[in-house]
Amino acid sequence: MQVIFLIGRILFVAIFLVSGVRKLLDLTGTAHLIEGKLWIPDVAAPYAEKISTMTGMPTPQLVAIVLAVVQIVFALFIIFNVGSRFAATVLAIYVAVATALSFDFSNLGELARSEAGTSLLKNVALFGGLLILFAIGSWQPGLIEEEEEYAHETHA
Repeated sequence: MQVIFLIGRILFVAIFLVSGVRKLLDLTGTAHLIEGKLWIPDVAAPYAEKISTMTGMPTPQLVAIVLAVVQIVFALFIIFNVGSRFAATVLAIYVAVATALSFDFSNLGELARSEAGTSLLKNVALFGGLLILFAIGSWQPGLIEEEEEYAHETHA
């Protein structure tokens, strides 16, 4: 059962791994997509400018790198079943924010009939799967049952 659980975790987070790697391989394209959606609060603007100056990279490119690293690192956390609850929370927030910024919710009828509607449903399913991972945390199938069986045998 543990092998099946591992395979399921790998298959589930594969989308985050692939997406993160693609972002890193096409930083310019990803930064261009982010640029149109990026909003930096006035209070954070000086810090963003300072970081951009220090790194020599524009803010959208830095955001693209951070998003890619978040996707890859937290997907690996889930694969290796380490900090699964925290990783699922981070990725759920990522999916929720990306969904809110990526879709035109002002025209739901058109959205439902388009490819974007299918993509939206995929994001909703991912969010649901991440909620399940949050609920089970770092659970290991069979471990609890084995412990209960051992406890029953030692007290009998």
